[in-house]
Amino acid sequence: MLLRLMPYALYLMEIICIIAVFLVQVIVATFSLWLAMRLTKVEGSVLGLFAAASITALVELIPIPYVGWILPFIVLLVLISRWTTAEIWPDAVLMVVVAWFFANLVTIALRSAIV
Repeated sequence: MLLRLMPYALYLMEIICIIAVFLVQVIVATFSLWLAMRLTKVEGSVLGLFAAASITALVELIPIPYVGWILPFIVLLVLISRWTTAEIWPDAVLMVVVAWFFANLVTIALRSAIV
């Protein structure tokens, strides 16, 4: 009986890991966007940043060849300009680049702490 349930337990663990990584990604992206918003002196709500980070993380999960890396960037630019006082150029672009820089630093720190 236990051997028959083993593959399902592995699938469940995989789903739990995907959800955990998604949540960590959204939390890190929200914090990075908030920090970038403060550095660029843009006004906006944390709830809007959380929604933008969540939608962008969902878009990143879509496997699109050749444009899969630029689509989340464009989506985040549009959402940031929509839900904050930032204009597309230069505020939103600077905010997204700074946020991605901080998010990559946190990702590198987390990966080095796990290994």
